[in-house]
Amino acid sequence: MEVEVEGIVLKETLYSETSKILQVLTKEFGLISIIAKGASSYKNSLRSLALPFLYAKFIINYKKDKISTLKGGKVFKLYGSGAKDMDVYAYLSYLCELTYKVLQENNNKEIFIILKNALDKIDDGFNKTVLKNIVEFKYLDYIGITPDLNICHKCMNVTEPFAIDGKIGGFVCNNCYTNERKVQKDFKKILNRYQDVDISEIKEIKISKENELIVNEFLKEYYVSFSGIKLNSDKLIEMIEK
Repeated sequence: MEVEVEGIVLKETLYSETSKILQVLTKEFGLISIIAKGASSYKNSLRSLALPFLYAKFIINYKKDKISTLKGGKVFKLYGSGAKDMDVYAYLSYLCELTYKVLQENNNKEIFIILKNALDKIDDGFNKTVLKNIVEFKYLDYIGITPDLNICHKCMNVTEPFAIDGKIGGFVCNNCYTNERKVQKDFKKILNRYQDVDISEIKEIKISKENELIVNEFLKEYYVSFSGIKLNSDKLIEMIEK
């Protein structure tokens, strides 16, 4: 069945000497695999459609739960194409790899909108770390490990947050505090905004560097402790964020 789909290339893998297998997050079907025959050849017309971080319309012979075949398409945008440093590449790699891993557990078509909006904002020059963290927070819902932000994760009582620790899963109250990162009284509101914000509606990002770092570190620890997701692009992000 020949169809048109709107999608973002998350990953490419060489297949034979001249072809590629693309992992494409589509608006219509979620994650699908597409073979681009001959796309490694310089003169092949499919070459421009077989690139990572590409947002495009793909014309495919669609096969549900199998590998579809790329016939043609139209390029909308190549994310990061104007970047002059490695920062944008690192964040695009991380978000696309994380998205691919999340889709292995939950191939929900809503994820397309989250990723596309985040990549658009990164391309527009918005704070890359904050956008990465917003996406990370939103993805927790799809893999079923959303943190409970209303309790102390030591005594399990509903209380005001005093500190936070991603390794134990969230906030710690004043009575249970040992050596976790202390947070301000309004820190819970900050995390709620990360979870609830519509990325497409973001006009500016205002957050102190201290709070940005605390959120980033919390999510890093939380994913390691609770998600089971391991990413090759982690090391590149860590080098940039040092």
